[in-house]
Amino acid sequence: MSLDMKGVQSLLGYSGSCLILVNAIVHPNYLIQLPHLFVGLILGSRRLPLIFSSLLLFYLGIYAIAVPRPELVIWAWRVFQPAALFLGLVGFCAALGRKLGGAVFVVIIACVTRWFLIYSPTFIAEDTLEHYDNLAATIETPELHDELCRKRPDEAAQLGVLCSPLELLSWHEAEQKASEMLQKMTSWERHSLMKGIGWIDVPSWLKSPLPALPKRGYYMGNTPPIPRLGVPPLKLHDAGNGFRNMPEPQGKQGTTIMWPCSLAFGATWDDHLVQEVSAAIGREYRGKGSNVILGPSVQVQRVARNGRNFEYMSGEDPYLGSRLATAYVTGVQSEGVMACLKHYGFNEQETNRHTGNSIVDERTAWELYYPPFQAGVDAGAGSVMCSYNRVNGTYACANEELLVRDLKQKMNFRGFVMTDWWALHHGPNASVVRGLDMEMPGAGSSPEGAATFLHHEDLEALEQAGGGDFKGYLGQGHSGSIYSDAAFRILAATHKLRLFERPSCTPGSDCVGAIESQQRSARSDELARRAATESVILLQNRDKLLPIRKTAGKKTIALIGLTWTARSYSSAELGMHGDYYSGGGSGHCYMPLENLSTPYDRVRDQAQRLGIEIISSFSNDPAEAVAVARQADVAIVLTATSAMESVDRETLHLDFEADDLIAAVAKIQSQTVVLVQAPGTVLMPWRGDVGAIALMFLGGEHTGAAWASIVFGDVSPSGKLPIMIPISPADVIEPGQDLDVNYTEGLFTSYRARDASNRSAFPFGHGLSYTEFTSGTPFVLFATRAQEEGCKFVCVESTVTNVGSESGAEVLQVYVEFPPEAEEPKLLLRGFQKTAVLKPGEGEVVKFNFTERDFSVYRGKWEMQRNLKLHIGSSSRDLHYSIPLEVQM
Repeated sequence: MSLDMKGVQSLLGYSGSCLILVNAIVHPNYLIQLPHLFVGLILGSRRLPLIFSSLLLFYLGIYAIAVPRPELVIWAWRVFQPAALFLGLVGFCAALGRKLGGAVFVVIIACVTRWFLIYSPTFIAEDTLEHYDNLAATIETPELHDELCRKRPDEAAQLGVLCSPLELLSWHEAEQKASEMLQKMTSWERHSLMKGIGWIDVPSWLKSPLPALPKRGYYMGNTPPIPRLGVPPLKLHDAGNGFRNMPEPQGKQGTTIMWPCSLAFGATWDDHLVQEVSAAIGREYRGKGSNVILGPSVQVQRVARNGRNFEYMSGEDPYLGSRLATAYVTGVQSEGVMACLKHYGFNEQETNRHTGNSIVDERTAWELYYPPFQAGVDAGAGSVMCSYNRVNGTYACANEELLVRDLKQKMNFRGFVMTDWWALHHGPNASVVRGLDMEMPGAGSSPEGAATFLHHEDLEALEQAGGGDFKGYLGQGHSGSIYSDAAFRILAATHKLRLFERPSCTPGSDCVGAIESQQRSARSDELARRAATESVILLQNRDKLLPIRKTAGKKTIALIGLTWTARSYSSAELGMHGDYYSGGGSGHCYMPLENLSTPYDRVRDQAQRLGIEIISSFSNDPAEAVAVARQADVAIVLTATSAMESVDRETLHLDFEADDLIAAVAKIQSQTVVLVQAPGTVLMPWRGDVGAIALMFLGGEHTGAAWASIVFGDVSPSGKLPIMIPISPADVIEPGQDLDVNYTEGLFTSYRARDASNRSAFPFGHGLSYTEFTSGTPFVLFATRAQEEGCKFVCVESTVTNVGSESGAEVLQVYVEFPPEAEEPKLLLRGFQKTAVLKPGEGEVVKFNFTERDFSVYRGKWEMQRNLKLHIGSSSRDLHYSIPLEVQM
């Protein structure tokens, strides 16, 4: 039996090695796991005693539970995993002898059975919650939505289908209803709102990407319903590029749009488009049964290599972030899905993200990093997520100054604060009393010391004792209101979104149909394509190399670079890694290969329609690329890099030696175009050697369509940089390696730095078009006249005219210069407006509506400055007009 068993184990060992090798080839990031390949080879050699080879095989079986699985061999992995576990177990028992082995086998089978009973809810949906509503089985697909809204609007209203934007309750109305309901609740019911459910602990010794696993039919975050009071469950879900479709059996991939990343939205500089997109995302969430989106991510970028910069729509500017945060919150909540502003606060790097301490002064906080959060709060956001890091010495989720003094008091936030997943390090006596309202996900603990704390027993004990470690910024003292405030805020936010008034599936089997439902629509598909296209930034276009047209003598194009045929990867394959369409981590989205058109597919199809010949080199081999480029009229090099949650980028360079590839092609082909897909800023040392450069921040599933539209001139680029492109790594802020991260640069980051012009290869706000624009002399309106014109305080008007030969849109920008005594950066963005697409010769009047806050600086409070200048132009460096302004106070 030993020989036979070792033979089987040898076969499985070699099979495991082959599968790991395939993974390493398909996804090079997987190379870090190559030691497991040698484990398989050792098993295949048959040189180990049976007992040791069995243990190694069983280990490989456990390892295979969490291993990334390329689609190419996904079924082989699914066969290998149970076979390795079972035969490793059988071999181990056989090596122990008949009696002892039989006894051990029985014990192990009993343990496995118990484990199965514990973890079976992760793949078999169960019902443990009392159902919230009997109508919850209705799944709102796009087809059903259109049918009901067009023909049966009364039935649509009964089923909770929204046929027009939701009219939210005022905070006053919502709080009145919350107060009435709070009086009817038991302490257990109140406390049930404060801790997530639906996750199962994973033992710390078991290899797993997460310390707990979600149950099937549940969302990334869940609170239970309270049917007797009509309180609906909250169902929170990730968010980076749209609804996060988990791998089966937790979800069904390819059933929602893979939208462009949030930084790409920032590159559009178009709050109307962002609001339209967020409303469409909200409809997908509602169809999936979710009523809270874990976004938008609005923090202002500080560290260029931050692994999550692709998620942050503010880019490097608080005013840009404020405008877009307002638009996003307004759009998504108009569809009955609650927004969650994140990650609050000062979570500007992934290095030491669980333990780092951001040290920030008050002025820097309020002028640079708080404004997008304030804007989201003012727009009515129902929730805020506190971050992993510490702020001025205290963890964010237990930081009273951050949560109570600044957020709830000074910003007047009236919703609730939830933790990031496993971000809590304190019990309720040092967290709930300091402004925390909800803990997620409600199970598991992290190696950094975070755990699950908000249990009913501990909350009840705190209330009975009437204690807690807090300073009482809201003047509540140790009164009972401080202990019930969390439930009150959760109820108020739920009422504001009118979630009590609509049916909702109950987490478990009741939500499986919604989670797996098809929510794609032609309308959203087209909107995603438009958003990706409008996010493209034309950085350089010498001699009008772009767009490419056959009439200009460009008959042959060489497409160079492995990115042309890059595919999308699921989280089951990548783990936390990202790809060239969607960044990695909790916000990663995936599009199955059969549904994704690569950039090559789209550009090839467009070229064929235009009668342009395509030749190609789908590698980053310079020699091969040069040979192909010599045969073409134009060479287009497509390059990329990606990023992921939990680690910062190692470098700002493009992947796979792309700099060398571009340099080699540009040396022999004067007509070289470089297209870049990136999760944030990148270095472009070759920019002086190439004719044209265009940049797209991870653009989702319509990346290829966007490139085709831009390259061939169907659409003139209109994107603008929401960040600065640096000249060298020395021109950006590096991630802090020490636990204390001092924001000593204060306000002087990005284009605000004193020597910004010497640091930037391409400045903040920069972006070219295929046409040309002029802006007329600005006209200023004050006080009474301004009010008559519908302005809030001070208005500036200018006419933008398309004086070129192509249709296009322009973004006019206004920067404020404060007097020297204010000690502010030279320029601060305080206004922008994107025009409609203007035909040649057409013009549009652009109006900037300034508030007192736009002309104020923070010195313990906001102080308006009287004498300042307004600079108007098309980027932070290309300014056309300067207007001295004396504000009438």
